[in-house]
Amino acid sequence: MSTYIPIIGLALLIILLAIIAMIKNKGEKITPDYRVFFILGITWLPLGIATDSPAFLGMGIVFMLVGIINKDKWKKEKGWANLSSAQKKNKLLVAGSLALLLLIGVVAYIFAS
Repeated sequence: MSTYIPIIGLALLIILLAIIAMIKNKGEKITPDYRVFFILGITWLPLGIATDSPAFLGMGIVFMLVGIINKDKWKKEKGWANLSSAQKKNKLLVAGSLALLLLIGVVAYIFAS
């Protein structure tokens, strides 16, 4: 049971962050960035091939196709200098959180093996 505690904690953290994001964006219409779908597809396709996983392979193909079909709707990415201070703060927060999750994963892997 104690081996599931970090996984349950991480799942609860992800759910909490998703709820906060939904509350924060309430009422705003968000249009998808189809460029991101293409990038996800490019990333998941080789992952599916390397791991011989039909799920990753299929999702990679679907994401790539959605991105390519909607190529005319791709958003241009703003440079760091063109971002507002709130956007810069959010990007740094996301990057720091991901780095922390990566560090926690590496430490957990080291202790598990």
